[in-house]
Amino acid sequence: MRTIITIILILILNLVYEQDTLQFNVTTPKGINGQITDPRTIVYSGKLDFDFYKKYFFTPYHYPQKMVDPIHKNDTITVWNDSTNVGDFNSNWSYTITYDSLSRVTSYRYSACILCSQTPYYFHFFYNQLGQVIKMTNKLNEDKTIEFKYDYHGNIISVKEYLGSDLAKEIELIK
Repeated sequence: MRTIITIILILILNLVYEQDTLQFNVTTPKGINGQITDPRTIVYSGKLDFDFYKKYFFTPYHYPQKMVDPIHKNDTITVWNDSTNVGDFNSNWSYTITYDSLSRVTSYRYSACILCSQTPYYFHFFYNQLGQVIKMTNKLNEDKTIEFKYDYHGNIISVKEYLGSDLAKEIELIK
């Protein structure tokens, strides 16, 4: 009965909000016992971009809000949380963003701080000929690589997350 009510609710939401019902396979390797596959259905309307995958799958988690900023060309900017305490890594943190000649983010660094109890990260971004991020790497503390594949409309349809050379998670749009 619950399943039927859930299906009816999804169909009604689809009609009312003109949203799509998307199906994903989330695969997580489990070593010698094989892998865990978690099929997910998400009702959503909009671009399948970094924000979508962060909200529903928590990856990629760290990235700038603007991947292209025409104000910055071949620039590196650093923003401190507390501008009166610049350089104090014990109680303050900063983000550093580097842009290329096309105003695209090429690296994104978080300094961390002792009081924050968060580890630093340093992501590098790699683009295809269409200007889409196809890979981001963090070699600083966890040797993480995240790879992206796109459809013809610019939606991300596949995300693969690696720790070192080991596949840690794969998210694939089924339909």
